[in-house]
Amino acid sequence: MVFPLLLSLAALAAAGLGANAWAERRLMRPSPRYPRPPNPAAAPGGLRLVCAGDSLTHGNLSADYVAPLAVRLAPRGLAVFNAGINADLAETLLARLDDIIAARPDFVTVLLGSNDVNATMRPADLRQYRRLGKLRGPEPPSAATFETNLTAIVRRLRAETTARVALLSLPPMSEDLAHVANQRADRYSQIIRDVAQAEGVAYLPLRERLLAELRRHPGRPRIRFEQTTRLVRLALLRHYLLRQSWDQIAAANGCHFLTDNLHLNTPAAAIIEQLMSEWVTGEAG
Repeated sequence: MVFPLLLSLAALAAAGLGANAWAERRLMRPSPRYPRPPNPAAAPGGLRLVCAGDSLTHGNLSADYVAPLAVRLAPRGLAVFNAGINADLAETLLARLDDIIAARPDFVTVLLGSNDVNATMRPADLRQYRRLGKLRGPEPPSAATFETNLTAIVRRLRAETTARVALLSLPPMSEDLAHVANQRADRYSQIIRDVAQAEGVAYLPLRERLLAELRRHPGRPRIRFEQTTRLVRLALLRHYLLRQSWDQIAAANGCHFLTDNLHLNTPAAAIIEQLMSEWVTGEAG
């Protein structure tokens, strides 16, 4: 498998793109329309669910949970919009919230914060988010700014829509659960829980579900969190050029749920789908 991958990398370089430039184009590739149109099978005039977030929701760097959720909810007449944008932080989701409000949602789910954590891990990661236009102010991101921005997102949604809102905790950041990245993700997930409680919106325990599974069935990850930037690009090449599934990539890295320490395979996406479906159908009655 290594030899075909090297050939693919060489072909990219020969074409004048280079692996890094190609991966970055894929990273920043927009949705066809934003928010993406609802599932056509849903009955017109029915309820609307908007799934807001980053690449975990966008679904082209990570296994897509939105499309299966749309299929599951279509018989109930729910239209599902994908409002995920790759590499978004709470700051950038807040800046584009007008589009979500304009969709006139009845339900909004927010899965956000992995990039906020990742931007605090290394200076190189912080520079990349700035270069991508995801951080506009001079101050570096922090837990305090994440809480402020997330609170502002929830308050605008509650003030400017009639939607029921749910916040999800963060998935693992690497399957080395003792790593400082996961300790930080624990803290940010607690912030998410606290904001949900303070603002009177639902909290969906994604992190808790995935961590429980990993503790019952620990993997043997062959990748380190410090390799994440390279692993994201490599996963893209393996998926889009070598046609490997996200599940194959995760398994090759010795992981149950993660392809590159940040993004998810289909079993993890299925857990998100289940959590959201149970919440929406319970709230819809």
